[in-house]
Amino acid sequence: MAALLPIAVLVSLLAAGATADGYGGSPSPSTPAPYTPPPATPNWPKPAPYTSPPAPAHGDEKKLVVVRVEGLVLCQSCAQRGSQSLDGAAPLPGAKVTVTCRDKKNRVMSWRSPAADYNGYFHAEFGVERVGDYFGGDPRAACFVRLLSSPDAKCNGVNNIGGGMEGARIRDEGKRWTDQRGIENVVYAAGPLAFKPAVCVPTRHY
Repeated sequence: MAALLPIAVLVSLLAAGATADGYGGSPSPSTPAPYTPPPATPNWPKPAPYTSPPAPAHGDEKKLVVVRVEGLVLCQSCAQRGSQSLDGAAPLPGAKVTVTCRDKKNRVMSWRSPAADYNGYFHAEFGVERVGDYFGGDPRAACFVRLLSSPDAKCNGVNNIGGGMEGARIRDEGKRWTDQRGIENVVYAAGPLAFKPAVCVPTRHY
């Protein structure tokens, strides 16, 4: 019995060595690797909010103004009929035109229908308005003049000279003043416009 003791001790030592080398017993728990978060999303700059372009304007939109429109209505000479020339044209007293102005939403804001005097001159005056109430903030873009009627049966053909049919644009010729109310009056010009003769005597005999 005593002789077997060293063998038992030897077996015990071998078993302990195997356990130490990982071949026996329960494995020791391994330590998990530390958590590494994913890379952060780049902080991209946000797009700038949309800004509509500034509306076109002519002067101060809140400024009060009285718009006036003047021009001439003529009767084209038979010698120039069929052309755009006004050589030899004569004033057409009593001829009427329409002066139309549009608002900032491109709707008809107001209109006038003046008649030409003995010299063919017409003048239309509008009420007090803010400049910004006119289309485009500019009466030159908002107002136009068309031929309306002629009292002369011998010269009542509508002609597009100066834009009399399509609508003549008005222009600023620098005529302005400030009235006693402190409101600026601006006189715009259109034309000259012309009716054409209804019948012309032939210049060539057949």
